[in-house]
Amino acid sequence: MAYFANGSSGEVFDEQCSRCRFGKVACPIYLVQVEYNYQACNNKVARAILDQLVRQDGTCEMFQLDPDFFAAESAVEEWQPPLFKG
Repeated sequence: MAYFANGSSGEVFDEQCSRCRFGKVACPIYLVQVEYNYQACNNKVARAILDQLVRQDGTCEMFQLDPDFFAAESAVEEWQPPLFKG
């Protein structure tokens, strides 16, 4: 999902991230959504990539593959995201 058209889609995504073992900090799906969702709106390829990761309703595709695994106790302790040069 390259752009959350309404607040409820974003809320679904945030709620699911709060239950994920990787959380928001370490998750590459969350990172690309936050960093590139707005810019991807007018880029066909970027939007297609983000659409494969998060559904229109805000549901994370990775979380849906194995909810028991992703909802397990946090596997990430003091992980820090890498610095990106933009």
